[in-house]
Amino acid sequence: MTSVLSDREETLVQAAIGALEISEGIVPSQAFPALADDALRAIVADRLKETGRVLLPRVHGGISGYTSGYDDATARRMAANGIGVLPDVDRAVLAIALLRTIAIPRAGGQHRSTSWLSDGPGTSAAEIRSNTDNFFTRDHVRFAVRRLKARRLLRSGYHGQLLPGPALLRLTEAQSTRLWEDLVLITLPDSLWADIIRRRREQTAPPTPGLQPQEPEP
Repeated sequence: MTSVLSDREETLVQAAIGALEISEGIVPSQAFPALADDALRAIVADRLKETGRVLLPRVHGGISGYTSGYDDATARRMAANGIGVLPDVDRAVLAIALLRTIAIPRAGGQHRSTSWLSDGPGTSAAEIRSNTDNFFTRDHVRFAVRRLKARRLLRSGYHGQLLPGPALLRLTEAQSTRLWEDLVLITLPDSLWADIIRRRREQTAPPTPGLQPQEPEP
């Protein structure tokens, strides 16, 4: 998209992009004129697209707005080159945390939110370690949690409980779907659903290792 902007409009666009890229959560559209205005928001989206990023509308906790993330093609290229892919222990810890805080509570009817974010129930490093059959040491889990918090993939909740972090808001729909499928493959590897997922992936693009390239640490 090519558009000549006034100095004021350019300032508004740059301010919105800056907020989207550094925010740890949803950027309310009413807080930035370039996100509230359709024409300027389209320019924001186009500027992000030029750098392999995408504008993502989000609603969570009564807040409506936007965030930004890697587009699917860029995420696949980065992962194929090993860029931003989580170490094995970090992936295992994150998977267990998501199972205990999102997947299991949702399956049990404790909440119906479709967002990766949740305010509870949380989990803990000790609980995560117990779910690995002690395959990882206490330090393995502790340092993995620290790294995942630095990447905003986990956050601390009430009484230090671990909860999913705001970086998960930056997943596109396709990336989010793949993450849910990964959890199915982990928990129900012999199920018909898992078999369908594996066969579909074999027929499409090479699988993306890890949980998609992660946002750089601030």
